[in-house]
Amino acid sequence: MKKIVCFILLFFNLILNAQINMPIDFENAQVTFEDFINFNGGAGYVVYNPQIDDENASESVGLIVRDGGDIWAGSYLELEDYLDFSTNTTLNMRVLSPYPGLMVKFKIEGDQGDFPSEPATERDAYTTTTNQWEILSWDFSGEPSNTYRKLVLMFDFGNIGDGTTDSTFYFDDIFQTDPSGGLAQIDLPVTFEDSSVYYSFTDFGNNGPTTLVETVSGNYARVEKGSAAENWAGVTIGTEAGFATNIPVTTENNKMYIDVYVQGSNAPTGLPIRLKIENSNDPTQSVETEAFNSVVNAWETLEFNFSNEAEGTAALNPDYPFDKASVFFNFGSPGSGSDTDGNGVIYYFDNVSFGSTLSIEENLSENYKVYPNPFKSILNIHGIEGGEKIYIHDILGKEIFKGIGTETINLEDLDKGNYFLVISKDGRKNSFKIIKK
Repeated sequence: MKKIVCFILLFFNLILNAQINMPIDFENAQVTFEDFINFNGGAGYVVYNPQIDDENASESVGLIVRDGGDIWAGSYLELEDYLDFSTNTTLNMRVLSPYPGLMVKFKIEGDQGDFPSEPATERDAYTTTTNQWEILSWDFSGEPSNTYRKLVLMFDFGNIGDGTTDSTFYFDDIFQTDPSGGLAQIDLPVTFEDSSVYYSFTDFGNNGPTTLVETVSGNYARVEKGSAAENWAGVTIGTEAGFATNIPVTTENNKMYIDVYVQGSNAPTGLPIRLKIENSNDPTQSVETEAFNSVVNAWETLEFNFSNEAEGTAALNPDYPFDKASVFFNFGSPGSGSDTDGNGVIYYFDNVSFGSTLSIEENLSENYKVYPNPFKSILNIHGIEGGEKIYIHDILGKEIFKGIGTETINLEDLDKGNYFLVISKDGRKNSFKIIKK
């Protein structure tokens, strides 16, 4: 009997002192209750999966309940080994949340000093579903390997928990991936057309989603600044690591250019569009400037002069190693949501360059006229000479129509809404926003 008791004690002792390594799935006592280190009103547990389904068939999952304390309440786990970001730069986690739009802050720390330890860095992601398992991702591109070993989880960051189901969060399967698929790091000029480059976006301030629209007539970025977005919400072009090479800013050569399209039934001109460049390793080294749209529902090239910094921001220091750029649409104002109901504003951008504009495509003759617009069923194109390629796609880039030399198009079966018509010939193109009523 004594031997049996000793064996049981040894077994539990091994569990209590189990070492945690990535990936983490909470199965087979990989993580126990004692492994969670709670802080400021958070409490972590290992529990049975309350919702076993096709999205998550695991039996055991993690749980954090927030009850009182501080807005940053949470819990953390400490790994046996340091995180390696040499290839797999993104941390992912399966999450079951009581509501969408909830901020999940994922912080990683080193082991210098007591918690909170140094060095440290953090990223944010937002839930999108209600009581459904989903995978959230946090991009730690540019962070050093062999530096961080504490995984700090803060659900519903910014609010104080109340211990109810609204403050109860399940999670599972913490793992690393390489989202680039081995593609090259983004660099200037950014055209979104090079199949060897990993094009991605990093939204912040509850901006987004920002997506890459791929069409037969060209690729470009689509940005939503939703109604929940902060006044300073924006999108970083690429990952947190920025561009592959530094932006060659000097005192004399300090301009960047972006093609911008502001879409919306009630969209105004004169919207402030801010561009910020910074050192990806030191965000205090930055410079910001603004330009303003002069047209709506049409492409235009905006010039950003960093010798004319935005009011209240630092002046240009050309000695800083700028390698990261972020765009803020309608800076200083809240978001307006999607334009699917005809009330919001959507932003598109393309051809991000330094020093000079990208004159890859020239416009076709301005003699083309598209009418009636809005239309009910038949759309006419005046000025077709023959050989022009005609494309129509929706605001998400899905191709609706394709033709050659077409002067009359029957779109009677098309759903009501906003679309783009592109006329392309000999490497030149014209774009028109069309509205089905």
